[in-house]
Amino acid sequence: MADSSGRYERLTAEQMDEQRIQNVAYQYLCRLEEAKRWMEACLGEELPAPTELEEALRNGVVLAKLGHRFAPKAVNVKKIYDPDQLRYQAVGLQFRHTDNINHWRIAMTTLGLPAIFYPETTDVYDKKNMPRAVYCIHALSLYLYRLGLAPQIHDLDGKVKFTEEEINNMKSELDKYGIQMPAFNKIGGLLANELSEDEAAGHAAVIAINEAVDRGHLEVTEEALRNPNALITDLQEALLSAYQEVLQQAKARKKEKAANRCGDQEEKDIYEEFLTRREIQNNINLVNVRSAVEQVDEALDSADELALLSALQLPCLALRGLRTDNGPWYLDQLSADRQQNALDEGCVDPLEPEELQEGVTIVNQDAQRARTMNAAVQSVNASLRLSDPRRTVSCLMTADLQLPEVFPFAATLYHRELQLLQRQTAQGELQQEELFVAVEMLSAVALVNQALEAGHLQQFSSSLVSPSAGLSDVDHALLDGYFERLVAVKQQVSRDLLTWNQLQEGINSVNNSVQDEHQQLLSVGLVNEAVLRGDAQKLLSALLLPSCGVEEVLPANTCRYLSLLNRTRHHKAQVSREPGAELWLADIQEAVKRANQQSQKTLKMCLSVAAVNQAVKENKVNQTLRVLSLPEVQLQGVDPSCAADYQRELYGLLTDRMLSGDNRSPWVRVRLDDGSFYYLHLNRLEGTWEEPNGFINNSVFLDRPQIQEVVSSVSNSHSRSVLWRSSEALVARLQAVSRGFLLRQKLAARRHYLSSQTPAVITIQAHWRRLVQQEAYRRRLQLLYMNWRAVVKIQSFVKMWSARRKYRARLSFFRSHVGAVVKIQAFFRANRARDQYRMLVHSAAPPLSVVRRFVHLLDLGDADIREEAEQLRLREEVVRSIRFNRQLEADLDLMDLKIGLLVRNRATLQEVVSHCKKLTKKNKEQLSDMMDLERSKGLKALSRERRERLEAYQHLFYLLQTQPLYLAQLIFLMPQSRSTSFMEMFVFSLFNYGSDCREAFLLLQLFTEALRYEIRLKVEQPQDVVTGNPTVIKMLVNFYRHARGQNALRESLGPALQDVLLDRTLSIRTDPVDVYKTWINQTETQTGHKSSLPYEVSPADALSHPEVQRRIDIAIINLKNLTDRVFKAITSNLHKLPYGLRYTAKVLRDALKAKFPEASEDELYKIVGNLVYYRYMNPAIVAPDGFDVVDRSAGSSLQPEQRHILGSVARMLQHAAANKHFHGDGYHVRALNQYISQTHYTFRKFLLCVCDVPEPEDRFNMDEYSELLIVNKPVVYISVSELLNTHQLLLEQQEVLCPDPSDSLRLLLKDLGSVPTLQDLIGESSSADPGSESSLCQSSKMEVSLTLTNKFDIFNESNDKPDARGLLLSTKQLIIDVIRTQSGDSLSDILRASVSHDQEACHDWLVQQRAQRDARTPERMKRNQSLVANSNLSLEEKKRKILRCLRRLEGLGVLRPPQTENQILQMIAKDIRQQRLHRQRRGAELQKLRQTLSSLQAKSSFHSQQVDYYRHYITSCLDNLTANSKSTKKKKLPALSYSATRLQEKGVLLEIQDLPAAQFKNVVFDIVPGPERGSFNVKTRFLGVEMEEFLLKYQDLLQLQYEGVAVMKMFDKAKVNVNLLIFLLNKKFFKKLTK
Repeated sequence: MADSSGRYERLTAEQMDEQRIQNVAYQYLCRLEEAKRWMEACLGEELPAPTELEEALRNGVVLAKLGHRFAPKAVNVKKIYDPDQLRYQAVGLQFRHTDNINHWRIAMTTLGLPAIFYPETTDVYDKKNMPRAVYCIHALSLYLYRLGLAPQIHDLDGKVKFTEEEINNMKSELDKYGIQMPAFNKIGGLLANELSEDEAAGHAAVIAINEAVDRGHLEVTEEALRNPNALITDLQEALLSAYQEVLQQAKARKKEKAANRCGDQEEKDIYEEFLTRREIQNNINLVNVRSAVEQVDEALDSADELALLSALQLPCLALRGLRTDNGPWYLDQLSADRQQNALDEGCVDPLEPEELQEGVTIVNQDAQRARTMNAAVQSVNASLRLSDPRRTVSCLMTADLQLPEVFPFAATLYHRELQLLQRQTAQGELQQEELFVAVEMLSAVALVNQALEAGHLQQFSSSLVSPSAGLSDVDHALLDGYFERLVAVKQQVSRDLLTWNQLQEGINSVNNSVQDEHQQLLSVGLVNEAVLRGDAQKLLSALLLPSCGVEEVLPANTCRYLSLLNRTRHHKAQVSREPGAELWLADIQEAVKRANQQSQKTLKMCLSVAAVNQAVKENKVNQTLRVLSLPEVQLQGVDPSCAADYQRELYGLLTDRMLSGDNRSPWVRVRLDDGSFYYLHLNRLEGTWEEPNGFINNSVFLDRPQIQEVVSSVSNSHSRSVLWRSSEALVARLQAVSRGFLLRQKLAARRHYLSSQTPAVITIQAHWRRLVQQEAYRRRLQLLYMNWRAVVKIQSFVKMWSARRKYRARLSFFRSHVGAVVKIQAFFRANRARDQYRMLVHSAAPPLSVVRRFVHLLDLGDADIREEAEQLRLREEVVRSIRFNRQLEADLDLMDLKIGLLVRNRATLQEVVSHCKKLTKKNKEQLSDMMDLERSKGLKALSRERRERLEAYQHLFYLLQTQPLYLAQLIFLMPQSRSTSFMEMFVFSLFNYGSDCREAFLLLQLFTEALRYEIRLKVEQPQDVVTGNPTVIKMLVNFYRHARGQNALRESLGPALQDVLLDRTLSIRTDPVDVYKTWINQTETQTGHKSSLPYEVSPADALSHPEVQRRIDIAIINLKNLTDRVFKAITSNLHKLPYGLRYTAKVLRDALKAKFPEASEDELYKIVGNLVYYRYMNPAIVAPDGFDVVDRSAGSSLQPEQRHILGSVARMLQHAAANKHFHGDGYHVRALNQYISQTHYTFRKFLLCVCDVPEPEDRFNMDEYSELLIVNKPVVYISVSELLNTHQLLLEQQEVLCPDPSDSLRLLLKDLGSVPTLQDLIGESSSADPGSESSLCQSSKMEVSLTLTNKFDIFNESNDKPDARGLLLSTKQLIIDVIRTQSGDSLSDILRASVSHDQEACHDWLVQQRAQRDARTPERMKRNQSLVANSNLSLEEKKRKILRCLRRLEGLGVLRPPQTENQILQMIAKDIRQQRLHRQRRGAELQKLRQTLSSLQAKSSFHSQQVDYYRHYITSCLDNLTANSKSTKKKKLPALSYSATRLQEKGVLLEIQDLPAAQFKNVVFDIVPGPERGSFNVKTRFLGVEMEEFLLKYQDLLQLQYEGVAVMKMFDKAKVNVNLLIFLLNKKFFKKLTK
């Protein structure tokens, strides 16, 4: 029992409590480890151990980074203090580290985490409640996980181990906190309870989507996804099935991960297995992107440009820089990209959005380059159609063409050759690639011609072998021959340049002549080598070489050639007695000729012998006799009378050979007289000297000797048989044979006749069979007629069966290709919808059917309703925030005033005390005056009058800053000289010289408004802007030349002008007389002899000299090059031009276009060029040293020649900008004018780009709320004289500036009153001698700082007066309801037609749908009650009301008869077209409102902190005053008691109502410190009896003093001097101030 009790001994209460505390410490360490790991996963960086995590979180760096991770807009990374914690590691915590904690809190507010979880800043910074901070991190992790923005935090309770020491240390730390540990396991419930109603509805909607996905019903999923509370956007009807499938897969994956990760947890969060809103939206976006990519892929497959553009413009792809005019380029580029991917990856996959964006970017760049290059190519083609080579060369030298170097001296060559090439093209136009190749070749040809003319062999050689020349077969060893040949050709063509063809012909002729000689020698050597070796093939190859020159070489005679050449060589060796003798070309040619002749002769002989054999075989006597008689056979003793005997004998010999054996060999061998053999192929009838492979001589063929033997034998026996020919027996025998032949011939003829009659027999049989079949057919037809009903029934069954089979086959085909059918239907529907939408967008009067087709787009969807509600809410919050900030600013002003009064009171008190000893009873008034503040410090004095005047001036200058029309009118009204001075001295000071974005924006607004005002009132024609020299243009040009201390002209023009000035060898003088005189002077200087030419000549005479023309050509080229260099510097540095100058140019163009709509674009851009170039850039080009554009050393100046060059360049650019040509008809003037025209085209494009700038609101990020978001109010520094002069000037011109009595400027001038004196503004004590002139002049230059504020509220609520807009809107809604329900050709037909039951039912359904939508609409967004009432009308009532409304709109002038129906339909079509734009603007406004609200909240926070700080400062000041007074005494100050008589003597008490002065001695005033700092209790006693008590506040006294109140009442009876009462309180209670 003892052991048992010892084993299960129960713990004491202290031990159990200790164990519980240990468990709490361990669990808290687990929570720290969980938070650490979660933050590491989010931030991607390693954090300290859990035991050190609390200390690491105190500086807030990790927390601020966490806030930036999930709310980057709320927490900018640049705002994080000490992000790398170097300062923290060096000096520890700093107070600014609290900003990091505040950033974290702001981020949580932005994310929407309920505020119940937020820790205080001191909880983290001072480590007062770190568990609260860890608790907040856990809540944030769960909240973000449910939103799908962060990973899930893991439960590590029981899974991590800590040492006993770590647990004990944590326990001691928790003991120090002395707080209850938060319930971490209840975060989910608290989070759900603290969510707002909208957020809870959103979570419910997300859960409903997850459940719908699980069910797998498409309709349920669609309804859940379209729930407005789910906030799911970009849903597409056609992709709902894809959404269902993708969401099911994503949910299955997430559920599987949750099962693997959290299978052992007791409590699971629902979002561990459910998809969050972000995950759902991401999957939907993924499906949308896939669909868009597939649409792009289909468009690429079908090569449909319009479909491709439509697919690329889908919002889900978010492609940037898309241009519709680049459609064909996109199609080609993306198709090529897809094919390249297919080659790389082995499969055809659609392009990804990144690849699409890359392709679009590449196409845009290529298209721009192609357009620029195409324009230059067109210019070249146009020039080639003319007859001006100089213009052609100028066009070719354009940099946009990217051509090789062009040489002007070869202008004729370029023009002639390119013109010829242009005519040879099919379309009559040269492309850039053709130009590049041609120009490269022609430039090389020009260099070759130049070297030929100069006689420079080295330059000729380098030019000739250049690859760009394209000359072929150039041999470096023959360059001298080429040079001589081409020089000879050059002399033949006189002054013309050699063309490429002439160069190539010359090279070819030299090469051919040399090559022929060399090749011939090589060929003869090869022939001798082949003969020596006995190689027939090598001999044939050598003989066939063209260089050999041997004619009629036949490959079949190769062996004969070799045989004869061997014989010839042996014979030559014997004759010359040289064993190594070689054959010459003549020997070879002779041998070949002889071999060919022998071959022909032998072949003829063999063919003749073959003909004899053939004739013998055919047993044709005559034929045999004929071939035997041929001379080629060379037979002797042939007798024609023995032909039959020849035939018989030869045939018998042939037959015997055939009987003995026929080997059927096609070859026969013939032996010639010289012992050689010739071989003949009997089938091909071809012969050869070489024994064929596998040769077998024909065993049947009779050769010539054998034939000769037979012929000789027959001829010899002929003489013996002559006697037998007259024998009768022989005749009888011959007759018998003839009769037998005739009988056999008749028998054959009979047989042939019977065979020829077979078709007739067949015809007779066919007719008989036809008669039999006709009879059977008639009997069958009669049977069918008798049973026709059965026949019809059978036929119907058969036809039904056939039709059913065809239908089922067709239906099966459609079902097997349902996808293709759907795509085809979708394609046709999309085309029809696209055409109708194009008609809606581009047609001025679209038909009613088209309007009816798209009228549903005007319906507000759930997303529109949400956005409109959000827009209203944000606007209300912005207005509330603005008014709250204005109230805070008013509080700040009041606080500032109180602080100023306190400070001023201390200073005044010190002055009074210093003179206190001099005061007597007679000068109490002087004491009161010294306490008065109104007579010191001038405009900034702390008095109500001075304060109101200061505020009035601040309001006035704020109005002048922000309303530019007043200053614009003032500048226009003043003389030009005075307005310039006024602008420089006052306006630039007012706008601080545009030192920041706000001032730069407002100053630009002033410039543009003044320019518009000048054009509107003063400019009568566009040219007046150039000739009138408006003041505003002069001022803005001077300002933007050195805006903000930057010299844009120096950056853009400096390098180019510096290069021009450094090159002093250039000559750009184009005056023929000057060039002529310079030439004469140089000639006389070089030769030392007087020129024979006259010195004084006319320009025409000067141009008649070639040297003058050459020099002028060089000068023109130099001038063009210099001008191009400077012009390129101007155009390439467009981004360096001041934005204000560019926007002013745009305003100038638009204002002139608005006032003079008939003015041409060319005229307008000439004026813009006058502003941008002539006024802004031209002075800097003419005198760069005067505008600090180029670097010049001290004392140095430009040379006259340099200034002449700069002036010439500037004049060229000035003429190019204005497209102004030089006067004259010389060719040099024409060349310059041509260049000016070309440059003007480029200048025009440059000016277009200059005017292509965003609006100032976008550039400076300014809008209607910008002025309200300024934390630090704008301050201007202006001299007193400028302030007085401006006030005086405004008063003088106020009738013109503000004729309306309610105008803001008129009201402010009324508040200011008349112009004050200089002494009133600077104060009486500010000058030792106020009356002296020097003192006044010096004082007038004194600057005053004005903090500008706005007096007028920009958010005054006002209700618009009812007008025709409501009636028009109601009519539109009624018409929309009618045309959606009832169809017709026109609106009038619909209004007159009757309503059917189905149409009425459709209308009722639309009304119900609208009612349901209105029920979901927030109350503030619901439609007007009149619109709701109109919606509930029946269809007939709506028609009648439409007719009434149309008549009323006609009466109001909104619609004009007679086409009122068409006009209102056009308005509805316009509303449909602008619906998308309205949504875009609404989205942009929502984003801007959110940013504005965030900035307003930041400003409110700043003002609140300032108010708290000021309040704390005032309290501290009062505490310090009280503390100082208490420090003088160790005990509490007693109450001060004064009799009324004593206070009257001090001047404090003036009188007591209804009490004579003699009774003042019985009245005692007790003044004691009050319960609050700075307050006093004043008690009165009369004859020792306490009467009344009055609470006196020190701040109230100072306020009365500030307002100028000298006397106040106490107890409603006693009148007291305020200034002396303040002095008394200061003296008695704040004594330290008096020391």
